[in-house]
Amino acid sequence: MLVKILALVGILILCLVVYAALKEPAMNISRDMVIAATPERLFPYLNNSKKMNDWMPWQDSDPNCKMQYSGPEEGVQSKSFWESTGKMGTGSSTIIESVPNKSVKSQLVYTKPMEMSQFAEISLTPVAGGTQVTWSVDGHNNFLFRLVGIFISVDKMIGGEFEKGLSKLKNQVESTK
Repeated sequence: MLVKILALVGILILCLVVYAALKEPAMNISRDMVIAATPERLFPYLNNSKKMNDWMPWQDSDPNCKMQYSGPEEGVQSKSFWESTGKMGTGSSTIIESVPNKSVKSQLVYTKPMEMSQFAEISLTPVAGGTQVTWSVDGHNNFLFRLVGIFISVDKMIGGEFEKGLSKLKNQVESTK
């Protein structure tokens, strides 16, 4: 009987591993929010690494996170580095493309707790009542993330953080008119 149970558990684990290995590795997560401001008013909050980190949700998870900046203050090659013993780990974000009042693209590189990279984009679209701000990330899920993704919705987890950040940006921009 014990042998049958162990065999069944082994088969179940094997099935989960095979399923995770066959899952699509490409990842795209996106959230948007309308903010009562023009793209011109919003753009400086996206195009400057220091200003961007003022509204990003990550530091809420670790207020003791150490931040450093390099390169130009804004635009392409503006870079932030973080080191955290908490959820944020260690990594950097570098602006790789900046289209005034339209979009900012960044490359995110994580070194701890594991190595990986992603591309993030924040785009601005004028709409009635303000600007639609869309924050998205594209990346490649390694095997471990695909395995974890069977049990936890990465879209909900990261998307929820995007929603917090966009709300912080909205409050920050709309309260300083």
